Amino acid sequence: MNDNFWHNKKVLVTGGAGFIGSNLADDLLRCGAKIRLVDNLERGKFEFIKHIAHEIDFKILDLRDYNNCIQAVRDVDIVIHLASKVGGIGFYQRYPFEVMADNIKIDTNMIQAALRCGVTRFFYASSAHVYPLDLQMSPECPLIAEDQAYPADPELSYGWAKLVGEKTLQFAAQENPDMRISMARYVGIYGKNQDFQLETGSVIPVFSHRAILYPEVPFSIWGTGEETRSYCFIDDAIECTKLMIEQMEKQNIVGPLNVGRQELTKIKVIADKIVAISEKHVILEYDKNKKTTIWGQLCDCSAAKMLLGWEAKTSLEDGLKEAYEDVKTRI
Repeated sequence: MNDNFWHNKKVLVTGGAGFIGSNLADDLLRCGAKIRLVDNLERGKFEFIKHIAHEIDFKILDLRDYNNCIQAVRDVDIVIHLASKVGGIGFYQRYPFEVMADNIKIDTNMIQAALRCGVTRFFYASSAHVYPLDLQMSPECPLIAEDQAYPADPELSYGWAKLVGEKTLQFAAQENPDMRISMARYVGIYGKNQDFQLETGSVIPVFSHRAILYPEVPFSIWGTGEETRSYCFIDDAIECTKLMIEQMEKQNIVGPLNVGRQELTKIKVIADKIVAISEKHVILEYDKNKKTTIWGQLCDCSAAKMLLGWEAKTSLEDGLKEAYEDVKTRI
């Protein structure tokens, strides 16, 4: 990784007051980049970036409006497009049209705005949700490589929207030879500033929240706990993101690449580890009435290692402790 690459670079981070965006902004500022953050604060929080507000250009903009996208990308060198309509599984299942329509609109607007304003470096945050459901039907799931996204059959509209976003960006680069792009399929990223609300949050911050509040609130787990996932700490994901963007100086299209930690863990093991961190006697409750769709998810991250020399280094135990303490400070 070349921190000198970032010195004085004008970088736009969309979704910049969100989980990944706020952590990335901290890192890029340390590297000497000039940062513009854009967020509509639907999920992002100003408190996540308050400590750097005097060092950045922060704009509250809704990227579903094309004119706002033009305002966001004007006079920047690199677009890091993280903004997306996201939530927990229940949110995706309840609002499939809203999720897909908003995300396609946001992505298309941002790509068109970058082209119009002559921005030639564009990073796109995709997701492991792009992969077909039939590859994720067993807790002992196979490694999923990048080329297995097709034939396409994601379970959620969010995954379909991300596939459309990837293809739209690839076609934009095809028509515009000066444009260089990179696409990361993030896999189970977790850490500081992550949403811990049940409706919209992910497993690790939601479990941390429940353990901290227990016994005032029950520690309930949707499903059997036998479902498996892989989780990658935010610092590792940021390192790979930066390497992918730097790699665009050498090649026009980087990715899509799986960005995660290649380690499978049961949901109930995650719960047990978080309970141990809390040092409480917690009785876990399993809501088996909640239907499990994705039983296992383990993505092959060897392509990122081969191309960039990157692999996730933070152990699950160390990452969980940091994530737990972060949630604790925000309750």
